[in-house]
Amino acid sequence: MNEKIKVLIVDDHPLLTMGLRMTIEKWDEFDVTGTAENGKEAILLCRELKPDLIIMDMQMPVMCGPEAIRNIKEKQPNIRILALTAYDDAKTICDAFEAGCEGFLLKMTKPEKMREVMKSIVSGIHVYDDSVIKTYKASLLAKKGPDFTDRELEILRYLSQGLTNAEIAAKVHLRTGTVKNLVSMLLSKTNSISRAKLVNYAMERHLI
Repeated sequence: MNEKIKVLIVDDHPLLTMGLRMTIEKWDEFDVTGTAENGKEAILLCRELKPDLIIMDMQMPVMCGPEAIRNIKEKQPNIRILALTAYDDAKTICDAFEAGCEGFLLKMTKPEKMREVMKSIVSGIHVYDDSVIKTYKASLLAKKGPDFTDRELEILRYLSQGLTNAEIAAKVHLRTGTVKNLVSMLLSKTNSISRAKLVNYAMERHLI
């Protein structure tokens, strides 16, 4: 029998956490090893429990989801993280993407779909709803002159050095697939058709 996938649930609503735990524990392939009410608790439990997958709310007291994701990814980059939130606004989506989550779902998602997404993420596949991608792209198009996060500027600097996605991932403590997604988002954000054009764009605007 294969070893079960260890899951950590992080959400500040006890009733939601309880319902989610009961649902997941009915699925043979998963084992909920712990729960946390905020990002700070999640970081501490990660060190102790070493989960394979974290289901992370985005808006919580003490420490929000994106901040917790960045911290966990820096220390334990192999842990997969699924952002689960009630909010699909552009800021929430962008924060989750840039923090390094491997998936993004809304809390209204049906249980069976969530089960498949969880299995996909653990197997190394990044999963984002089409509506989420659409919202992200729309937010980029709405900006006349795009602003860049510290993470994006960091990736632009490594791109200018000719590093591959895998090499950048090692530098910034993210998975290669996550870096690939961020580079794709940068290409879309700057309307660049290639990595070379993206680097030129950044250099012309003295971003790097």
